[in-house]
Amino acid sequence: MSKEKIISIVVLVLIAGGLIGWAVLGKSPTSQVTTNNDPVATVNGVVLTQSEFDSQYANAIISLKAQGNDVTSTSSVATIRQQVLDSMIANELVMQGIAKANIKASDSDVEKQYQVLLTQAGDAEKLKAQLTAANLTEAQLRTNIANQLAIQTYLLANINTASTTVTDAEIKKFYDDNTKGQTDVPALKDVSDQIKQQLTVNKQQALVNDFLVRLRASATIETNLKN
Repeated sequence: MSKEKIISIVVLVLIAGGLIGWAVLGKSPTSQVTTNNDPVATVNGVVLTQSEFDSQYANAIISLKAQGNDVTSTSSVATIRQQVLDSMIANELVMQGIAKANIKASDSDVEKQYQVLLTQAGDAEKLKAQLTAANLTEAQLRTNIANQLAIQTYLLANINTASTTVTDAEIKKFYDDNTKGQTDVPALKDVSDQIKQQLTVNKQQALVNDFLVRLRASATIETNLKN
């Protein structure tokens, strides 16, 4: 698997808490929220509004609830709210970095990725149905794809992917740790490629997280999230 593909996977992992995805980017079109421009944070002078937060939070709750996570206890709500805010701040820092570096996806690259999604959906009508369900237009999807590709390029330019090699010993340890005490498990040779990919993604994710920490440390950030 190419470094670019792995980074793409990492981007999707990175954004799972409410950042950016092929189908959701910035303000969520699926959430019905009242417009409220009060700031929940200011990132290098850019205001992140309460409405944006409410939208991202609503999406996070839907996603986490679908996965069977607790979304109602006081501690869970506080944790989710903080994670959503942190994701919004990280998203803004990344987008500012992209703008500063003048990174833009080419029309041909966007079209190529769009065709991949079209193939995965089955046909144009099925993709249209998926977009309708997500309250997205084709133009919005293409914009999201362009931003996703720009993020991928930006991350590749700022993290050292050479440090994400995975050894056979690491694969064996992961396998042993996750099959201990179990019966009827697949042979190591049959799952080693999948394990290698997972471990590579984990290492890439750690690099992305470290990079975001550095971005945040050098930024001017004020938060004003109300309970």
